[in-house]
Amino acid sequence: MEVHHGVVASVAALTIPAPAAQAAPPSISPGDRIDYMTDKGSASFCIVGSVYTGGDGVDVSIRAGHCQTDDPGHVVDGSATVTGRFVDSLVAPPRSGGPDYGLIDFGPDVTSRQVIGDEIAVAAVERPAVELGQTVCRLGVSSGEHCGTVAYRYGDEQLMTTDMPASVPGDSGGPVWLVADNGQAHIVGIWLGDKAAPASGHRYGRYARLSAALDTLV
Repeated sequence: MEVHHGVVASVAALTIPAPAAQAAPPSISPGDRIDYMTDKGSASFCIVGSVYTGGDGVDVSIRAGHCQTDDPGHVVDGSATVTGRFVDSLVAPPRSGGPDYGLIDFGPDVTSRQVIGDEIAVAAVERPAVELGQTVCRLGVSSGEHCGTVAYRYGDEQLMTTDMPASVPGDSGGPVWLVADNGQAHIVGIWLGDKAAPASGHRYGRYARLSAALDTLV
């Protein structure tokens, strides 16, 4: 019988399965919704304010500390469908102008995506000075993106803003950023919500300085 070795080799080659394509790891980014889950379900939801990869390869995020309730639980990133845990948080007494932020560990199998929303590129972690009268913007999962003006400092670690619509539940923890001359966003704060001035009743937006959070938590 005549054997056509070239044909046999070609058929054999076709039967070798191709290597399976590896799925890209899930990612977290500023502006992602975060749910704090307990045995009873979602106890609260907020937003990721800032993300980065630590020296040990673990991806972490910073958000408002008051998003963690007193009940034991973990966090779920609604965009990436990954879980994490609070490893540190610091919340000052109300009306003190102190810290309000928490650090979440997402582990090594998640990547940090330095983009706010779909198109706003975030610069590397820096600590630009924020001046009174400067324009800053924020992103809320409930209310969307808005920009306003830095009005005054509140306590040691918070700043107040004007010219933004009222914050709504779920906006806490979101990124506050300013835009540099090159068009790149620099995240400078973690959004906390609103505060009314006792004397005038005027409403201000309120955020915690990211540089203070980095000094304390990282």
